[in-house]
Amino acid sequence: MSEHFFSVRDEFRRARDRTAAIEREYGAVDSYYELDEIQLIHRYDEMHEVEQWDLFDEQRQMVAFISKALLERIEHKITPSFRRQLEQEAQLTNEPEEVTWVN
Repeated sequence: MSEHFFSVRDEFRRARDRTAAIEREYGAVDSYYELDEIQLIHRYDEMHEVEQWDLFDEQRQMVAFISKALLERIEHKITPSFRRQLEQEAQLTNEPEEVTWVN
């Protein structure tokens, strides 16, 4: 019985911690203008991981808002050359090179 109580309590703490983390990031949206491209991309990657969590509807809406704000800031911040580099890396990731066997 007590094991169940601790697991419920731990789950409640995790949910509360998740909410606090999302709310902190939500409050930091205005600071995105101060970040460089790499920092923005790292933040976006972190938010993408958060999207995979089991979230309440309100949390999911906040995460969607944060992700959208990050994407808009990334779009305005990155230079054309950096954009090309990202597109090339994405293409290589999505389409791995074919292996040619030499006899």
